[in-house]
Amino acid sequence: MARFSLYLVCGLVLGAVLVNAISQDPGYLLVTWGDWQLETSVWLALSALMLSLVLLWFVLRALRTTLRMPRTLRRWLGLRSARGAQRRADKGFAAFFEGHWDVAEKALKKGGSPDEQTLLHPLYSALAALHQGESARALTLLEQAETEGSAPVSLINLARAECHLKAGATNEVERSLEQLSASERKTPRAKALRAEAAYLERDWQPLTELLADVRRAGIAPDEQINAWERESWNALLSEADDGASTAVSVWKRAPESLKAPGQSLWPALLDILRRDAQADALQKVLQERLQQHCESVTIDAMNGLSDKQLLKMKKALQRWRDEDSEGGCHAVLARIARIEGDAETEAAMWGEAHARHPSASHAVGWADCLRNQGKESEASALEAKALAALR
Repeated sequence: MARFSLYLVCGLVLGAVLVNAISQDPGYLLVTWGDWQLETSVWLALSALMLSLVLLWFVLRALRTTLRMPRTLRRWLGLRSARGAQRRADKGFAAFFEGHWDVAEKALKKGGSPDEQTLLHPLYSALAALHQGESARALTLLEQAETEGSAPVSLINLARAECHLKAGATNEVERSLEQLSASERKTPRAKALRAEAAYLERDWQPLTELLADVRRAGIAPDEQINAWERESWNALLSEADDGASTAVSVWKRAPESLKAPGQSLWPALLDILRRDAQADALQKVLQERLQQHCESVTIDAMNGLSDKQLLKMKKALQRWRDEDSEGGCHAVLARIARIEGDAETEAAMWGEAHARHPSASHAVGWADCLRNQGKESEASALEAKALAALR
């Protein structure tokens, strides 16, 4: 407030001085131009000059505003066009996500001028055509995008490989993927395409090498990956060309999920080893298996072992006695007891096996044990009871 008062006082003083000067000496100004003469006071000339400058400033500002209007209008129209292109793009991508392929393709094709389109427009319009079963049209759109340079070549090659894959042209898939760099071939999408192409070609070894990465990337459904995994490893096992060594190698490299009880890979390995009469390899894998699991198929496979090999299985079998619900483990231990000449343990094991699961095979084994001990009547009674149960 004090500063404002000071400025006001100074202004009044200067104004008074100026008015006093004008009243005492108005000055004289003569301007001649050819036959024209202008005679006036200095102060009036200065006032006219200042008024002219103010009028000129207003005129220039009006002209500048008028000339700027088309540019503002163009900017507004451009913003409106960009907003429209964005709305069409949003509509196209939303339709693609919803599975409305025809709507998506139409909206993405009308995404605006090339400057207003992103690299996703040509790719997703081609993929939308592909999902409609129009592989040829999708490939044409990709060729057009590649010619115009509107999308990266690597993405175009991936989309082209997917088009060929949908058409079942696995050779063309490999040709498209070969155009990618080493780092681009390691992307999750490229690995998923390579895995699907390998599955269609029944090329099991590359497929098994890719499945772990495809599963980790989450780019394919788990159900599909699990099915491919089972089929590929079972095929590799069945195609083991040099017998037991290759089959065991395939088994050791297989995922742990396929080695769990109830899976088909373990019975398939046992069938191969028994078929090729590879008793040593069979005894080794059975010992390793009993460190983790004891299934009926494992117990049944021990019938192919010699007496010497059975004796080596005793320690591994002992740990499963309490969990032997079907009595198979006790039956094998009974056979081992006979080999060792321990008649009492043999009878006890057969009795326990029959008590846990009174099957015909256990009854026959127990009866044979009793008969060897001279207990003919008990053996006959046991066999008669087993025959009656079968009827």
